[in-house]
Amino acid sequence: MDRRKFIGSSIAVTGAALLSAHKLRGDTAGKLKIEYIRETIPEFAIPSYRGMHYEDRVPDTLDIAERARLGVHCMTAITDPSADYEIYWTAHFDQNPPAMVHDVNDWCQNSEGMLESLPLLRMASGSDEGSYVDRVWMQALLKSIGPDGLIYVPLNGTPWARLGAGANKSSTQVTNPGLWPRAMAAMMIYHTCDGNPMWNQTIEQVIQGMSNLFSDQGDYGFFPAGQFEPNTKFLNEATAGPLQTMPTGYFALDGGNVRVIQGLAQYCRLAGYEPAHKLARQLVNFVRFRADAYDTQGRFRFSAYEKRWCEGLVEYCRAHGGNPTVEEIRAQSLGGHFHAHTIGILSILEYAAVVNDRELLEWCRSSYEWAKTQGSSLVGFFPEQISPQYPSCESCEVADMISIAAKLTLAGAGDYWDDLDRWVRNHFAESQLTDAAWISAFSEQFPRKTVPFNETADGVATRNVGGFAGWSSGNEWCLAHGIMHCCTGNGTRATYYVWENILQVRGDQLQLNLLLNRASAGADVYSFIPYEGRVQVKIKRPFGKVLIRVPQWVESGNIAVVCKVNATPRPLGWEGRYVNLGAATPGDILDLTFPIATRTVSETLGTNRYTLEIKGNTVLSVDPSGKHGAIYQRAYYKASEAPWRTVQRFVPDPEIKW
Repeated sequence: MDRRKFIGSSIAVTGAALLSAHKLRGDTAGKLKIEYIRETIPEFAIPSYRGMHYEDRVPDTLDIAERARLGVHCMTAITDPSADYEIYWTAHFDQNPPAMVHDVNDWCQNSEGMLESLPLLRMASGSDEGSYVDRVWMQALLKSIGPDGLIYVPLNGTPWARLGAGANKSSTQVTNPGLWPRAMAAMMIYHTCDGNPMWNQTIEQVIQGMSNLFSDQGDYGFFPAGQFEPNTKFLNEATAGPLQTMPTGYFALDGGNVRVIQGLAQYCRLAGYEPAHKLARQLVNFVRFRADAYDTQGRFRFSAYEKRWCEGLVEYCRAHGGNPTVEEIRAQSLGGHFHAHTIGILSILEYAAVVNDRELLEWCRSSYEWAKTQGSSLVGFFPEQISPQYPSCESCEVADMISIAAKLTLAGAGDYWDDLDRWVRNHFAESQLTDAAWISAFSEQFPRKTVPFNETADGVATRNVGGFAGWSSGNEWCLAHGIMHCCTGNGTRATYYVWENILQVRGDQLQLNLLLNRASAGADVYSFIPYEGRVQVKIKRPFGKVLIRVPQWVESGNIAVVCKVNATPRPLGWEGRYVNLGAATPGDILDLTFPIATRTVSETLGTNRYTLEIKGNTVLSVDPSGKHGAIYQRAYYKASEAPWRTVQRFVPDPEIKW
């Protein structure tokens, strides 16, 4: 199922007639003149990403900093230099030649978080690849802020801006709530790096502009779903004007209302800005109690709008081995688009954590626990659409679930590091494109076609390395099409959440939550998993206490868990899932070993039942094996000794908590 059908229809309110691609001709060679809503913008600086680079030898196991580097590569390589480095929204590998496509959805570089993710992943990896993109992206954002404070999409200047579902034919500038929060987040990151008050002033102008479109109903409020032209205002009952239609179900979620909550909550945390707090609280009340998107337990409501697509869902499922009926899907009261709902949980959770609302945190936890039952919590395969026998996973929902797991745990609303560890090692890691060699052979199965004006076939496979799958199955990377870069935006943001929470420093305490390779100012981590049940920590500053979380497959208190410090045995104490290794001084090497074993399990992933070989938390193989970019080709992990490799490590200064 193509998510653009949902997104396009959900924002298509003002002049949303479609313009067919075959009616347009153009050439993207050379510099396009994009007509932004303003040309004069304030001075700003790109973050310098200070820190220490150094060479190191590490076990050749999952390295989140390396995945962050690949994310930087993708986000900067999929851009179009003729159009202010605007991204190509999709990559289609199921055509010959494979191509990247421009249309109205290119602005997912903003709404789906690339503008936010890029500086974060530069901090995690130290990568300066494509650094010329950052300034142009931020210039384009600032040029897109209108006199009313809102962020607009310019429709004149790029000939593809009126292509795609929901594209606006008549307007020259449009906005919708989905554009605002990630742009605000990017400016917050820049402010954290340079302290320039201009960023706060601009964010507050955006929030003030939001208020003019907000339908304030007292204890709740909402943004009407749709696209808005500059200087549009919606009146409410208090001013005796017309009350705008309140969006419900899918429209309430993907129209932008829930996404705005996270941006507002982040700004509350950064600046304590009361108007942001008020809007966020009203939106939370709307989503929970008025929008008919979740039930009282946080389970996902299957909206009437989504049920209109039942025939398409059935067709897609049957094309990939399923056999649901339209009646079966329409009978669902719970379900719907997974990511539209989980981005809502994540946003509400961000607000609940900022204001320490324990009841609201519990609601988020309940919703998350139910969401875990709708896919495979063993490997992190969650279907794009919660409906019978849905065959594919959109990386957006895996990223959301990882992000929710981290933030629930940090807020003290549960302990979900083990969930996060399983999903990161498996479907999340496998959903990131790391090897493009298979794409050429896959593409050549299809008839040769002419590349339209709004597409490019230039280096498509290699430029998309580091991107996240839009339609993966339980055993292959590309069940359909290739990439929707909303998945890359959400996947890269989640990558930073994982990286920053591998370890935590609190005063003189070091706490290792995830046994993954990591460099930091306080300690460097060397993970041997899954080759060996072993992790080393090289101490770089004094700590009064070092805690290391032992993986879930090892029983708490197991005497086979052994610690050595500088090759000398040291007694350890158990604190729940953590072992306390005591104090450590610079130069100490802490070496923790524990049992790790291989098991075989049967698991349903999408439409099919698979046999999985799992070592520790890591899936080694899937039977049957996939065809189009087969995933879980990991026989090398069966070895009992980890190979080593030389890498360039980076420790940022400062490290942003996000």
